[in-house]
Formats: sequence, structure tokens, C-alpha cells
Amino acid sequence: MSKSVSTIAITLIATAALTIAAGCSTAAAPPVSGGSSSGSTTSAQPATPDPKADWPKEFIVGYFGGDDPSAQLEKQEAWRAHLEKELGIPVKAITGTSYTAVIEAMAAKKADAMEVGPFSYILAVQEAKAEALVATVSATDQKKPKYDPAQLPYYYSVIITKKGSGVRTIADLKGKGFSFVDPASTSGHLMPKTYLVKMGLDPDKDMTTVFAGSHPTSVIAVANGKTPAGATYEGNLNLMIAQEQADVFWYPDGQFNKKRTEEELLKIYDQATDGKIVIIGQTDPIPNTPFAVRSDLPASFKAAVKAALMSDPANAERLSTSKKWYVDPSKELGLSTLDQFYNPLRDVAKLLNLDLKELGG
Repeated sequence: MSKSVSTIAITLIATAALTIAAGCSTAAAPPVSGGSSSGSTTSAQPATPDPKADWPKEFIVGYFGGDDPSAQLEKQEAWRAHLEKELGIPVKAITGTSYTAVIEAMAAKKADAMEVGPFSYILAVQEAKAEALVATVSATDQKKPKYDPAQLPYYYSVIITKKGSGVRTIADLKGKGFSFVDPASTSGHLMPKTYLVKMGLDPDKDMTTVFAGSHPTSVIAVANGKTPAGATYEGNLNLMIAQEQADVFWYPDGQFNKKRTEEELLKIYDQATDGKIVIIGQTDPIPNTPFAVRSDLPASFKAAVKAALMSDPANAERLSTSKKWYVDPSKELGLSTLDQFYNPLRDVAKLLNLDLKELGG
């Protein structure tokens, strides 16, 4: 080989080596932050993990359709649109012909979330591994719904009597007549009955019970002396007082949805005059309907759904159609999970040997 050819070959090899070295050096160089001058080379940035990568591509929420499924979907539309906007994925609302049908849809993963009754939620935990995120709060005035942060996601049933009837305490009910509301009523039958059982009475054996058919009728039956005692919920008494339908000796502090002790109720009874309707017993809190999701959904997604549901509770559009907002009372009630909020209903089902599937409809 001639000297010139050898020189050219060495030059080419050296050039190639420099090129390879430069390429390797560029690949190994760390990214340069800040601006770059004209003609400079920017290395590829590492891909940022997508925090929504494991989220569902679509979020499906199931509701009980009732007699008019179209009306139910229309009622929930503002919430559907809100969730879709906040989550950034399509949200679809569906209806079932019964609470059980909605639960079955979740169990089959044809629904990711649902809003069914409290007893049905307990069944959904068993059958579809549902997890409650928030509880509903319904506006007091359904015609002109307004957000009220003081409203609570639960209420109480009470045992009432007419002072002078011979009934002063729960123990006095033994051998007496008693008015429930309806066999399927949570606040007018199931919760009051459970309370009486816990207090040592068996309503089926120790009392003569009837079903009045409605909450106002149950109160009126006691007021008119047709039965010495009965059951209703506090909100009904408050409403009947406002409408002057019943002469009730109300709580001195004027508040309802507040836990009362036996001693406090006895003191109130003693302050009342004869002929007044008086409360002598109060059940455990009755929780409102929850918004529940499949428990196997990603934690970040469940947190995003909960945040969306609790955001802007005073939104006029959502209030005008759904007449509700959502809260999580766990912290205020000292609960580690919202699911524990529904334990009183589990006690009801156990004590009364209830078939949750029948209650689910």
C-alpha cells in the first residue's frame, strides 16, 4: 500500500472513531436544562409516567330506575356531566329495574359505581365488593333546594307517646299497643323495632302492634289515643309541628338530628304537660344513601371521584335537578372508614333476621 493510501485510510478510521465516540458521548450526556443556542442538539427526555394509566377508560354509574328510568337519568345528568369534566374520561349513567339489578351489574363489572339504598349498599358490599365513598344529603326543601352545610347525612327514628297515657319509659311499653308505619319502612319499622329489641322488648310478643300506613298517621294515632305509643322519624315530627298537625313537646334546644340520652329524654318528658306528644326513645343514627364504587378500582381514581363529588356542593344546576350533595362524615363520627357508618343497619339485619335480597327489591 502506498503512503498516500495509508494516510487516507488512517484518516478515515480516525474520523469514524471520532464520530462513534461523539455519538456515544451524546447518548450518555445528561439532559441540559434551560434554553439552547441555534444549531445545538437536545437529547430525548425520559417519558413521564401517566398517573391515569390504570384508570378505567369509561366510568359507568348505576341507579335504580324506579317507575321512570328516563326521569332518573335526567335527574342525574348534571352530576354525570360534572364527573366527566372533573375525571377527564367518559362517564355513563345507567339504570336497573331494581336495586338488586344494579348490584348484579357491579358484580359483573358492567357498572363501576352505584347509588342505591342503605340496606342495598350492605348487600352490595357482600355481593359486589362495593366501597362507600360519600353519603348523600338531601335538601330539606325539595321545591326550592338550597345547600345547607349544617344538614347531616343521617337522621333518627323516635318512639313517641302522649303524656298521660300511662307510658313514661320504654319498659312501660310492655303489654301496650304500639303503632309502626309500614313493614318495609326503615325509619318507621325496622330501626324502631331494632331499638326496642335492644331495650329488652320483643314487639311481636310483648306488645300489640299495628301499621299506620304513613308517618303522620302513626303520630295522629298516638295523639288521638288510638294507641299509647308509636314510631316515626324526627323530621316528620318537626314538619308536623310547623304545619300545626300535632301538639308536640319538642326538644328545649329546638334541634333535631342530635343524639339524646335516656336521662335527657326522661327529663323532657317530666317537663311536658299532659296531652302533649313526647319522645321517650331514640334509635341509632340512620345513614343516608351512599355513592359507592367497586373496591378494586385504583386508589387514585377513587380519590378523584370522591373529590369531584364533594366539590362545589352549592352548585345551582346540580341542586336544582338532583336536590342533593355529598359529604363524608367519617371524621366527625370517629369512624376509620365510611363503611362503618352503615353498621347500625347491619345490626338491624342481624337482630331481625332480615333477607337483604328481599329488601334490595
